[in-house]
Amino acid sequence: MQNDHNIQKRTIASLQRDLNIATAALLLTGQITIVGVFVTPPEFSLSLSGPLFGRTRLEGKNGNTVATAMVDVIDVIIAILLIIDAIRVVSSVFGPARFSINVSGPIFGSPLYEPTLPNLKENYHFFRKIVSDHFDIDNTFFKNF
Repeated sequence: MQNDHNIQKRTIASLQRDLNIATAALLLTGQITIVGVFVTPPEFSLSLSGPLFGRTRLEGKNGNTVATAMVDVIDVIIAILLIIDAIRVVSSVFGPARFSINVSGPIFGSPLYEPTLPNLKENYHFFRKIVSDHFDIDNTFFKNF
């Protein structure tokens, strides 16, 4: 039984790692960019979104290329931090016709969250209910998921 839990935890950790790498790739290709900062003492997180998620890409005001370059540098730094596992994707936010991903980690005052199993089934069923209630998704998706 304990071995099954370890396998499940490794699977979850692997999925989380893949999500971090995918987010870094989206940052490096310009599909998403930093769009905000959430401060919740004693930590903060960075909000990432862009055209792929229904928002415009953050750029310098009035075509300011220096400001746009600074945003690009910040995006590269965030991507590197994701790749070296210094920060991780910690949440996602759904809004009207848009979506964003939040990242944080110890360098921002937040712990690196590890996968746990006690709440996993409860969270899965909650996620399934919310998605089923608000999105038109074939129920067979959840049987295969």
